[in-house]
Amino acid sequence: MKKNASFKFLVPAGLTLLFAFLAVTGLSTSLEYRIMDEFLGFRKTPPEDPRIVLVDVDDPAITAIGTWPISRNITANGLMLLAEMGAKQATFDIEYTDKSPRGVNSEILEEEIPQFLDTEMGRLQANIKSLFAAVASKQISVRDAGDYVDDLIGVAERTKTDIKDAIGRIALDNDQYLAEAARFFGDAYFTINMRKMTEDAVPSGLRETAIDKHSLKNIEIRGTDIKPSVDIVPVIDPIIGNAKGLGFTNAEVDDDGIRRRIMLVQKYGDAWFGQLVLRPLLDVLGNPKVTVQKRNILLSGAHLANGSLKDINIPIAADGTVLLDWPHSLYNDSFRHVSFYHLYIHDRLFSDLVHNIQIGESNNYFHAYAGDVPLLELERQAASLQEAIMAGTEPHERVADYAALRSRFLSEVGSFLATKPEEAILADIGAVLSDSGLDAETRTQYEQFKIEIPDFFTKTRNVYDNLMQIRTEKLGILAGAFCIIGQTNTGSTDLGANPFVKEYPNIGTHASLVNMILNGQFISTLSFWWSVLLALILSMGLSILTRTQQPFPSMVIGLASFVGIVVLSGIFFALTGLYLPVIPLAGPILFSFILLTFIKFFVTEKERGFLRTAFSHYLSADVIRQIIANPDKLKLGGEQKFMTAMFTDIQGFSTISEKLNPVELVALLNRYLTGMSNQVLEMGGTIDKYEGDAIIAFFGAPIDLADHAKRALQAAVRMKRIEEELNAKFLEEGIAPSPLLTRFGINTGQMVVGNMGTEKKMDYTVIGDSVNLAARLEGVNKRYGTWMCVSEDTMKEAGPGFVFRRLDRIRVIGKAVPIRIFELVEEEGYLSEAKLKALELFEKGLELFETRNWAGATKIFAEAATLIPDDGPSLRYIKTCKEYMEAPPPESWDGVYKMDSK
Repeated sequence: MKKNASFKFLVPAGLTLLFAFLAVTGLSTSLEYRIMDEFLGFRKTPPEDPRIVLVDVDDPAITAIGTWPISRNITANGLMLLAEMGAKQATFDIEYTDKSPRGVNSEILEEEIPQFLDTEMGRLQANIKSLFAAVASKQISVRDAGDYVDDLIGVAERTKTDIKDAIGRIALDNDQYLAEAARFFGDAYFTINMRKMTEDAVPSGLRETAIDKHSLKNIEIRGTDIKPSVDIVPVIDPIIGNAKGLGFTNAEVDDDGIRRRIMLVQKYGDAWFGQLVLRPLLDVLGNPKVTVQKRNILLSGAHLANGSLKDINIPIAADGTVLLDWPHSLYNDSFRHVSFYHLYIHDRLFSDLVHNIQIGESNNYFHAYAGDVPLLELERQAASLQEAIMAGTEPHERVADYAALRSRFLSEVGSFLATKPEEAILADIGAVLSDSGLDAETRTQYEQFKIEIPDFFTKTRNVYDNLMQIRTEKLGILAGAFCIIGQTNTGSTDLGANPFVKEYPNIGTHASLVNMILNGQFISTLSFWWSVLLALILSMGLSILTRTQQPFPSMVIGLASFVGIVVLSGIFFALTGLYLPVIPLAGPILFSFILLTFIKFFVTEKERGFLRTAFSHYLSADVIRQIIANPDKLKLGGEQKFMTAMFTDIQGFSTISEKLNPVELVALLNRYLTGMSNQVLEMGGTIDKYEGDAIIAFFGAPIDLADHAKRALQAAVRMKRIEEELNAKFLEEGIAPSPLLTRFGINTGQMVVGNMGTEKKMDYTVIGDSVNLAARLEGVNKRYGTWMCVSEDTMKEAGPGFVFRRLDRIRVIGKAVPIRIFELVEEEGYLSEAKLKALELFEKGLELFETRNWAGATKIFAEAATLIPDDGPSLRYIKTCKEYMEAPPPESWDGVYKMDSK
């Protein structure tokens, strides 16, 4: 007794030490992560700060822009539009560590140069024309004309110089342009990559600039073990000069490929850098002091949105990582989003609107505009101010004035278009056209104006409406936004897995971090030693509680304790955000229960082993499992179930068997039955019995199968495919005198399934009319030249996914009500176009047949037989049609075929 009592204490103690060892060595870490992931799913999804806006460079953006990667001048324009719409911070989760090729200034190329050429060349042409006219009218002598020609040459030279200058400005330094856009935005943040090895390609002085200008200054380190980086790769010059800050994008990935944690600060040399969004977040929080300690990072005196001050304590692991409290939803369903597509289209529409106004003003369509400042002047003032802010001659604070000018411009345009100025213009044109003395050429010209002017204003109004819709519906959320810009397009590799989503754009990682810090809701892991202590106490208590219990009560207590510990740990995590390691806690409890109850179950298991050995020779594994789980299954009797039965038989097997000796026949039959039966078992069917070459099987018992009909049909078509492979081998090896061709009958309906026989000899089988019909259908194949005949009930129950051929309605022996039968041809997607066409023709032929149009049906069936040589059903119906043409059935004929034999 004392030895047994000691054993009951040694087992919990030993298992507790074992699981403590697994935790210390990290062998249980991967499983621990998975458990924490599950617990995280039960934790309430974190509230999403409305200031966070993800700017997605997505598939619509790439498609609209037409290039990948997006040119940096387009990115710069999007950044400046974010500023115009009131965004406060813009953080790029895109690395600009390499120089980009020069771009093209489309505004100069498409607008300034054409206008310049029109103006200057027009002036030059006018001067030449005037000179020739003066010479022709003898206002200037030919001798004096030479002086004017010299003047014209001078004008042409100056024009050429101006054109060269304009062409020289077409080339756009995209990196400089993006840098100027960053200056325009103000609070724009870029990347610095922390590397584990030295990078030789970093330009000289760039590291020093990053350290001097962008490393964290208000930071204190207290005994942390965070490993320093070997090198850094900052954003390129000139962008680094106008960046408000730099942050690293390096993300931690656990061994199972899941992103659960992230570093907040990292060291290079004596300098410390913040994570990509920590740097702008510190600005949002009023640049609090950052204190890095072993178990937490403290942000002292952070300015909250409500104006109050608060210390934010961020728990970290020993390696400096912080666990992320992820949103529980897909990327597109978490946080607020703006597609870069709408930023790009906005600028295109704005340019189109300005272009239309230029046309309108040049054609005097806007003469009724009564604003204080011409519309184009407002736009020119905004563009001039934009250039000055980008160049640094005007402060960033004037972005608000720029936005106001652009807003006023759009407001004035909208107000003017709302007055429907085209109506007044058309009225004036109508008055001109009412003049009967108007010459034909002028009349034609004004009639053309009547068409062009409404079209012009309609298109201009559409451009304006679409532009304003984007500003209000798509970009309206940007006011005061903390923007994170990143790639989410299909071709992007910037994807990772989080505990909830297998492919989650990594830009969402940064958003989750910002959101967690702004909300002040964190998750962290407690020391596993707490779990070890609790496990030791609880497992020993469980051992004492169950030492006198029978196996079943012990099992209930042990499982309940294990489940209870896991559930309580999950609830504790959900409520507090503190994760208590489950494996060193629940593992000793579970395995203590298993070991301490093993002996109690040993005798029972020996009895079950005997049952398995005794019955495995003649019962299926599924039946044996049910018998072991419920010994009452050994009793006689059955239950009625809705199931599917299958009967198979080999055509002409008697002839084949006569050509083989018994040993050869058994060997052939065993290989055949093995290959065919495996398909039944793989689809979850049960082999009832073998009767010579025939297989009798059913689907839906002893294990319930909701899709038993579908499984039976899938098994049948796959058995026919296996049959082809088996026949090829049999004939090649010479073990079969001819191919083995199997016929199938399949029916679905109510059947009785269970143990039939006597108390000493019983058979698990199925009986009933539905079973008998399946057997009859196997024989029906002989009449129609088919291989797989199924009932209408089976076809309907199986659902889509198969190709059937409708055949006769038949009346089987003993049944008054006829049933429709079908040939199971194949699964969908496996048939050739020719065979599908033949099946369509057959269906048309059958319709004619059932309406007694024997001649028409014969013709259609013959066409089908041409597409499918030796098509049994077509040939059968052709024969029947000819018989009926010679001796028509009586008028009472209903198209039903009566089976005369089983």
